[in-house]
Amino acid sequence: MHSPVECARLSALVSGTQGITMVKKATRILLVDDEVNILHVLTDILREMDCYVRTANRPEEALRLMNEESFDIAFVDNFLGSIEGIQLIEQMGRMDPDLHYVLMTGNPNIDLAIASLKKGVADFLRKPFRIEDILISIDHVNRKRELEQQRKELMSVLELKVQEKTDELKQIYLSVLVTLSRTVEKKDLGTYGHSMRVSHISGRIAQGLALSAQEVDDVKAASLLHDIGKIGISDCILAKQGPLTEEESGIVRSHTRKGVEILQPLKQFEALLPAILYHHERYDGSGYPAGLSGDVVPLSARIIAVADTYDAILSDRPYRPAATHDKAMQELRAWSGKQFDARVVSVFDRIMHEEEDKAALARTA
Repeated sequence: MHSPVECARLSALVSGTQGITMVKKATRILLVDDEVNILHVLTDILREMDCYVRTANRPEEALRLMNEESFDIAFVDNFLGSIEGIQLIEQMGRMDPDLHYVLMTGNPNIDLAIASLKKGVADFLRKPFRIEDILISIDHVNRKRELEQQRKELMSVLELKVQEKTDELKQIYLSVLVTLSRTVEKKDLGTYGHSMRVSHISGRIAQGLALSAQEVDDVKAASLLHDIGKIGISDCILAKQGPLTEEESGIVRSHTRKGVEILQPLKQFEALLPAILYHHERYDGSGYPAGLSGDVVPLSARIIAVADTYDAILSDRPYRPAATHDKAMQELRAWSGKQFDARVVSVFDRIMHEEEDKAALARTA
């Protein structure tokens, strides 16, 4: 620890630092030491070097300052009375993961040095120190900060490039799979364009439920592919005019699992699999393939269930003619809370009313 005489000697050395240019200007420094004289001297020195400096002689004061401001480097004495500096650094690290630390101590040892490095300390400064030691330490830490920033920027660029390529590849896969889905719809009489319409409706519902942009995109993509598993089902069953036998119904129900089997090798579509697998589950647990119920059914699957049913009712099928919008909405409301999630039906109902109101307003304009 520095005596008042030593502090005076350090202060006298301020004029001798004018030629040292290692300190990066505008470096924001937090000094933490229970010796007020040391704080005063170091503050004067560092401000002469155009550093921004705040001081704390108690751990709680250091934490308060960190709540109020951001810093580049914290010089922390390892003996602070109620707490060791290394313990304070651990607390500070949780508050600001990007802050760099220099640990100061008058009693260095190998165990402390190792513990400091494990806690992420950038430099280790032994007391008593010369002014040059402080400036060299700041320069050393600033270089580490710059390298770390360059590393983060490089990683960010690389991640962006990887994401761009991943998105590009995903779009290619999606285009191919949508083409396959449309091929299936040509086989399944009355369903051509069904997946596109379900995707549009599902996207509107997802937005109405205030889902994130990524979640909305995932719901729309899953809707486009929700019947992809039907590609492995015989044309004779899909285009059959009359009612299906129990065996044929079982084969049709297998399309949810077949869809997952087709998409599972493509990691880009991993987030879509639950919606595709469970879009025929029912809110009361009477659906397939797993008999899930309530909110255990993924929300994306509950959304697709409503959109899928609405469009199916409005479409001609080999075994029945298309119904009206009013009939479709009546069916959804009747099965709300049983086959369908009541909240999803309610949001879709509101969307339909809003569209009807806009259409009526346009007619009178």
